[in-house]
Amino acid sequence: MSPDRAARRAVFAGFAIQGLTFSSIVTRLATIKDEFDLDDTDILWLLAAVAALSAVGSIVAGYAAARWGSAPTLRIALAGVSLGSVLPGLADSLPALVACTCVYGFFVGAVDATLNMQGVAVQDRYGRSIMTGFHAMWSVAAVVGAGYASLTIGLDWSLFASLVVVCVVGLIANALTGSELLRAEPGVAVGGTADPRTPARMHRVPWVPILLIAVPTFAMWVNDSATSVWSGIYLQDGLDAAAYAAPAAYGAYQAVLLLVRLVGDRLVGRYGATAVVRGSGVLAVVALAVIVAAPSVLVVVVGFALLGGGLSLIPPLSYVAAGHLDTEGGTTAIARVNVANYVGYLVAAFAIAFTSHEWGERYMFVLPLVIVTLIPLMANQFEPRVRTRDAP
Repeated sequence: MSPDRAARRAVFAGFAIQGLTFSSIVTRLATIKDEFDLDDTDILWLLAAVAALSAVGSIVAGYAAARWGSAPTLRIALAGVSLGSVLPGLADSLPALVACTCVYGFFVGAVDATLNMQGVAVQDRYGRSIMTGFHAMWSVAAVVGAGYASLTIGLDWSLFASLVVVCVVGLIANALTGSELLRAEPGVAVGGTADPRTPARMHRVPWVPILLIAVPTFAMWVNDSATSVWSGIYLQDGLDAAAYAAPAAYGAYQAVLLLVRLVGDRLVGRYGATAVVRGSGVLAVVALAVIVAAPSVLVVVVGFALLGGGLSLIPPLSYVAAGHLDTEGGTTAIARVNVANYVGYLVAAFAIAFTSHEWGERYMFVLPLVIVTLIPLMANQFEPRVRTRDAP
């Protein structure tokens, strides 16, 4: 197997670990809420703390990748995210739960940043769009994680027991494939668009282009956060669905998100990133309108399925756009745009909890509907850029 194909396989494995672990935890959030007797305000602060530490993890990973390379940084982060996923199952108090989930959150941020650095680097080696395929693997693992969560709930497994299995799977996958990641000598940039043989330098990346990509990316992550964290609670508390049905909305969301990502690279190749993002944004707006106005659980689940299709291609295309802002600062730009992920989670955590408290769970998704309109309005920021190199 060629080094590029081996690296592609390793990146697929990394996305699988991240998707499985994350989904296995967030779809058990209703269980955590019940076990610790939490209300929506408690969930708010828990998510805020985790998102803040994830942003820190992304920034730290950006510096580490620039200094030592994204491959070793990613391997450490993947081990941390697997081990950290077990910690919430060991917590016996709310402070302990917050501390444990923050440790997990830090490594989530580090993995998100470095995994996408590797993904963009591998795509550049191939010379064609393959990033949506990587994110499709995340979705496959997330669907498996949601199904696994439903199964363990039905079998009355403890939170700890269910997460130990996920941890072991992640550690084994990392051990088997981590050595195949794209590598560089210390001080060599891998994960941006720079030639991996070129020594990395301290490079100033302009903030304005990063922010213009980060804003629609932020809009996507607000809605992804709202779906992954609050959809189950929305079904149970807003529409009086049974507990076993709570993961259905997230499962439908991830299933359609996966289906679109499986053909996403072809769509980008045929229509271009800008047109794909604009069409996706329009679909997301329609989906949120269905969710907000839905009269029944079935219609809500359909709405979340449509939302998965609308949001599916925004993350991979945002990382590619960030990595191509300039050839020397690719790792830095990706790490910074990735922070929009956690800002979106923070906004979703505060805004939805506030909405739930003031007006009830039935109105949780009104603000996400407003925010998602930013995606089609700013789709031109995903226009392919001509990559330039600083003079030697």
